[in-house]
Amino acid sequence: MTAVRRLSLVIAAFALVGACSPAPEPPWRPVDLPVSGTRVLGFVRTSSGIVMTGSVPGPSGRAPAAWSGGPAWTPLPLHPATGYGRQAELTLPAASGSELLALGSAYGGAHANPRPTIWTGSVAGGLTEHEQPVELLGGERAVTTSGSAAGPAGYVLTGQWDHRSGGVGAAIWTSADGASWALREDAALLSSAGEQTRVLAAASGGPGYVAVGDARSGLSVRPAAWTSADGSAWTRVSPPSPAGSASMWRVTCSATDCAAVGTTAEQRLACWHSSPSWTASAGGPVIPASQLLEVTGLTLDPSGHLDVTVKVDGAPRLWRVGPRCEDFAELPLPEAAQSLALIADGPDLLLATTTAAGSKVWRYPLPR
Repeated sequence: MTAVRRLSLVIAAFALVGACSPAPEPPWRPVDLPVSGTRVLGFVRTSSGIVMTGSVPGPSGRAPAAWSGGPAWTPLPLHPATGYGRQAELTLPAASGSELLALGSAYGGAHANPRPTIWTGSVAGGLTEHEQPVELLGGERAVTTSGSAAGPAGYVLTGQWDHRSGGVGAAIWTSADGASWALREDAALLSSAGEQTRVLAAASGGPGYVAVGDARSGLSVRPAAWTSADGSAWTRVSPPSPAGSASMWRVTCSATDCAAVGTTAEQRLACWHSSPSWTASAGGPVIPASQLLEVTGLTLDPSGHLDVTVKVDGAPRLWRVGPRCEDFAELPLPEAAQSLALIADGPDLLLATTTAAGSKVWRYPLPR
């Protein structure tokens, strides 16, 4: 056999081995869930670890559920007080130390309207529903509830409300104990004749509490933020826009700094940092105007990167960027999903993918 013939056989053998080798597996690792049919709709970090909230199959369709721990998840005790509480899905979790807040979401009545319920408690004692007047978060003046925060001074919910003064605009509800709640009618929150305000998310940290959203005047949309030391009185600040019109959609805070993400009018990802004063930047791809870009989730991982869930034309995607929207990367999802929830957990990203059949939870080792 000639040298050329031997070399050809060796090359062919290597090609055959390569053709038979399986493609590398994606780095997502599935996490066991305690109940079949579980829906995981939110994660929050507590002083004793991660808590996830959502629902499980129940006698009336769904039943509220929450778990602590990981990799083994322990159900939290739940204490519903109303019929809608017993069929709610727990969303918008927030925590301060081991203290917890969650919003229950159920639908009912002749028109299948949303029936929100409020739950507070602790990792050890579980979550208790506190029955509220229907008009607190619902009724004819209700628009939406979009964010939550928990801090040393108490609990905060944010959203939109049809105020008696100013009409539809930013709304904030507060509670010192989780049981008694009040809608704040601060002038800093209200819309005016030439401007409509909107709050989309909140976090504790920085000066106490921070809420973010936007203010619309005609065709112009400007980012807006509100701060409060204790939740009772709010001050509006005007962060810069990275490029023309922009909205702040999600925020996360440490004791000294807040990071927020949103979108620009040209449909790029926008990033803000609050310390020492608000700065703005934009990055990532420009999404075509025909495909609506929405930001649905945010977590800050140990490397300082922002991990962001978005929807593009209704389809969930997962983006990872540097603190000022630089070094954009899209992370492949482990499966097609209708919605996502995420949180950074040490060196990993914890992700819930939810479809009509329920949720799956995954771990992803974050790039260093």
